[in-house]
Amino acid sequence: MAARAGRSADAKASAAVAFARSLVENAGGVSAAEVQVLRDAGYDDAGIVDIIVTVSLNVLTNFLGKATKVEIDFPRVALDGVRVGRAA
Repeated sequence: MAARAGRSADAKASAAVAFARSLVENAGGVSAAEVQVLRDAGYDDAGIVDIIVTVSLNVLTNFLGKATKVEIDFPRVALDGVRVGRAA
């Protein structure tokens, strides 16, 4: 729940969460200083890209859901006898 509030007890995770929040609040317009905070926390280029892509995909799916009113949980799908998804 701390991550949803934009914080974490772990310093590295806290930097990622703060960066993710800034990405959303500023429509991707983060500063070089914010990127440097991630680097100082131990993230390399790939880790930074991973954070940006993860945030972007979450925003995309939120926009898609709000715009189309599509169900979040898709109908049940049978996989080798295991039922997955919401009950019909």
